[in-house]
Amino acid sequence: MGNEISYPLKPFLVEAEKEAFWDRCLEIINRMSGKMLQINTDPHFFTQVFADLKNETRSSTVVWLLN
Repeated sequence: MGNEISYPLKPFLVEAEKEAFWDRCLEIINRMSGKMLQINTDPHFFTQVFADLKNETRSSTVVWLLN
């Protein structure tokens, strides 16, 4: 959907050690890599995931506006 960007690491460190952070990242990658590949190969799956993300963003925005 666009260019890849890099994020600063510090805001995502919730563990005391960087190694624990990277272990958690690898766990997420291992668990979700099949679905990430499916996003790239299955147009219907991509469309559904994209619609779900848009709906999630809208509902989060509404909740934020009401608070």
